[in-house]
Amino acid sequence: MNRSDCAYLINTTPKYFYLLNLHLTLLHRYAPAMSWPIYLATEEPENPEILKLNVNIIPLPKAKAGFFESREAALALLPDSIRYVFPIQEDFLLEGRPMETEIADALRILDDDSQVRSIRLMPCPGPRELDLPYKGTHWKILDFDLDRLVFTYQATLWKRTPYQDFMKSLLHKTQHLNERQKISVAISVNIAEIPEGQIILRGHQGIHLAYPRSHPHPNAVYLCPWPYRPTAVVR
Repeated sequence: MNRSDCAYLINTTPKYFYLLNLHLTLLHRYAPAMSWPIYLATEEPENPEILKLNVNIIPLPKAKAGFFESREAALALLPDSIRYVFPIQEDFLLEGRPMETEIADALRILDDDSQVRSIRLMPCPGPRELDLPYKGTHWKILDFDLDRLVFTYQATLWKRTPYQDFMKSLLHKTQHLNERQKISVAISVNIAEIPEGQIILRGHQGIHLAYPRSHPHPNAVYLCPWPYRPTAVVR
């Protein structure tokens, strides 16, 4: 995990600043060997809670504070040297040592295969048992069958350009809404993770991989390359 071309990217807003110190403490505790540059994108970059953190800060315009707007804007502001992005939310708290060998393998696949756009490091909500393996490996190829949800873009290693294209497509789907309606939609449903979002992703050329779940027990989410706490933090 000593890549300098892979960004660990947290998009955040003042409501969730209180989680950042805990998030980063757990990250450094369980992944001390990780040298990916850490980026924090926020519309309040001068907040004292942010300035005390040892991270790279990406100032976002106030007009880009929306859920997808902020992510697309942050991607555009990353240094040109960044080829891959690992987007993560503040409340995705790492609770075990990452599988470094598997993560290195995922990055090698992204390096070598131009068709692979993203590789999800957690086994929820997909893939499923019958999804095809990727070239005889333990990684599975996500099958975007609209009768079942298999995809989420969080905690996924992305090639930067496909991830940015996906965010732009999602923004295009809501551009007819006014600001109040956009906020309402963002709160009520994550368009990226419903069938409509999966249709958008399926429309882009390329392959998306994910780590399979080893068994149905709830704690199986820990048996994956990025073992995080599977419940959202509520203050």
